[in-house]
Amino acid sequence: DAIRIARHSATTVRGSRWSCCRCLSLTFDYTMVSKSSVASASLAKSVPAAQGGVEEKKRRKRRDRDKPKRAMSAYLVFLSRHRLAVQKSHPNWSVTDVTKELARRWKDVSDKERAECQHQSDEDKKRYYEQMADYVPLPDEKEEEAPIRYDKDGNRKRRKKDKNAPRKNRSAYIIWAAEYRDKNFRPKAAANAPVSFREQATELGQAWAMLSASARKKYDDAAAREAKEYAVKRDAYLEEKKKLAIAAREAKRERLLAEKRAWEATKAAAQKVKDDRKAERAALKDQRAKERSTVKKSNGAGGLPKTGKKRAEATSSDTMARIKAALVGVSNEAAWYKIVDKHANAPEKVNDAYKQFIANAKQTHFSADPKAFLVAVLGYDEAQQHLL
Repeated sequence: DAIRIARHSATTVRGSRWSCCRCLSLTFDYTMVSKSSVASASLAKSVPAAQGGVEEKKRRKRRDRDKPKRAMSAYLVFLSRHRLAVQKSHPNWSVTDVTKELARRWKDVSDKERAECQHQSDEDKKRYYEQMADYVPLPDEKEEEAPIRYDKDGNRKRRKKDKNAPRKNRSAYIIWAAEYRDKNFRPKAAANAPVSFREQATELGQAWAMLSASARKKYDDAAAREAKEYAVKRDAYLEEKKKLAIAAREAKRERLLAEKRAWEATKAAAQKVKDDRKAERAALKDQRAKERSTVKKSNGAGGLPKTGKKRAEATSSDTMARIKAALVGVSNEAAWYKIVDKHANAPEKVNDAYKQFIANAKQTHFSADPKAFLVAVLGYDEAQQHLL
């Protein structure tokens, strides 16, 4: 009644100069309800299932037959050992009762049998990890299928037609209609006036309804022959399409497996470089420790003396040993004797030059050069005579 009154009031308001307040309010409510219902209906169609619209039927996940079987735990190994025995002794028990009995026995199992089950489980885990190293999962089904398309109103569009698929067979009516059109409606039929498509459809329907069964038999047989031919072509095309899909899937699996192996090889190479650097640092540390121990032995079994004069002499000898090690490979032996003479006459100069050499070695942006130390002690001209 409210809708009827609202419709009446809408026409009354448009056609006259007066109106009723109650009718106007009902008209407003009716128009608002109509617009909201239409909007909600279109929104429900346009919103996909993931966003709260109409739920679509979930597809079952495809099973990968090449995936390695998961490893069994010690408890599952125990179940596989004793399940048949429990089922034979209690044939009327259900699966739940058998599992409860096996769980009770597992609580009271001996340590020896538990260790055996654990050992078998560990072996199965090794097998599983070895097989998983060369396994690549199947590509996602959603990548192989065309995405679902929607129009502006939220309705699902039809899938795109496969242009390579064989053409579908015609029905008996379609075969007869094509022949009837050629005789009566085509230009070669010499029709007096053009016939619209609607008039053609009406006339075709009436003529097909009046056609006898004996006359239809010819078109039924032709349609049956086309159906058989289409079935053969369709099955061959689907089989070929399936083979191509399987080949593409296997090629993608091999490509992903190759990428996985290349990544693992790169990872192993990086780990090897890291281990080699660690070993080099450890070897260098050991070498420096041996050098320090050799210097300590040369200064005496007790290491550096604790008295002032003897400590200075031991420190000086340690410095000279380090200088000699730094000059190896850049100068001849005569340069070393020259530095020893300079140290005997002016030890402060040699020690200051060595401290500067050590300070430069500690800077990250400066590489320490023993040649610069030699030039600082002997001078440029004399140092050039002893450089290699």
